[in-house]
Amino acid sequence: MRRGDGGGPFRRLLSMIATMVMVGVLVVVLVSSGGWRTVSETFGIGNPDASTAALTEPRKGDAGRNPDAKSLSGLLSLFGVHTGGEADAGAKDTGKTPDTAPTGDAAAWRTQLDAAGRIGTANARPGGYDRETRFGGWAPSGCGKATTRDTILARDLTGVKKDSSCRVVSGTLHDPYTGGTIGFRRGVKTSADVQIDHVVSLYDAWASGARDWDQAKRVEYANDPDVLLASDGPANMAKGSGIDVNGRSEYLTQHTGAPDIWMPDNKAYRCDYMAKRVSIKAKYGLTMTAREKQQTITYLAQCVAGKNQ
Repeated sequence: MRRGDGGGPFRRLLSMIATMVMVGVLVVVLVSSGGWRTVSETFGIGNPDASTAALTEPRKGDAGRNPDAKSLSGLLSLFGVHTGGEADAGAKDTGKTPDTAPTGDAAAWRTQLDAAGRIGTANARPGGYDRETRFGGWAPSGCGKATTRDTILARDLTGVKKDSSCRVVSGTLHDPYTGGTIGFRRGVKTSADVQIDHVVSLYDAWASGARDWDQAKRVEYANDPDVLLASDGPANMAKGSGIDVNGRSEYLTQHTGAPDIWMPDNKAYRCDYMAKRVSIKAKYGLTMTAREKQQTITYLAQCVAGKNQ
């Protein structure tokens, strides 16, 4: 005579509860030990800084936390699907001078000085800003799994190599913001060494006119190569929004004469940076605060006169 399961459904329930408890313990151990950060950054899911109560909750505004973050569908594709790894797909170093190199072009600065005079002035309106919902993330580039981020890396780095999915996996950045050289390598612990900066930040754009655009135009702005620049990760993080819309001289300690506007530590790039800000605001019809405009014009005038070089 065959012995029964001994209350089969009840035993399965107990087994399920035990499994859930084990998963819960594993989550606590991962978070407390720092292991969750590795899992999160490796697979691009969740929040690397989450508490145990928030590991699976979506967060707004964290699009820039992990430059290589994947969507859930992208994560699922990792299982059983060969992605091609990080092999060189044939990209070669063109030997070109990076677009981020200082120009020293007084004529270009003069052009943007004139343009600055035509930019409208208005009080900033930052209320309601949310990076993720208002501007979205990086758009697909149209080649494999590459996004706008890869497009800018390929443009601004030298010695670029790509994988079979068109993603940039290595290269060298001659950083405009610090003047240093960074060897970029795609990876969980290294991708953030080089970040893609919105020269006129999304916050600044929102506060100076983008809040009145439709969503399609905001997404276009966020992915426009004319707005973007590959830069040193820590410098980009230190920049933040790059503008003090309240006129409280947040960047006074930089001693640039433009205390409401963040400037790169690399003095050789500051005139180009200020001119770039103007060209972006002019292209998109964005406004400046009265103080921002005055400081911009004064600084660029000194660039043209050779006093800020």
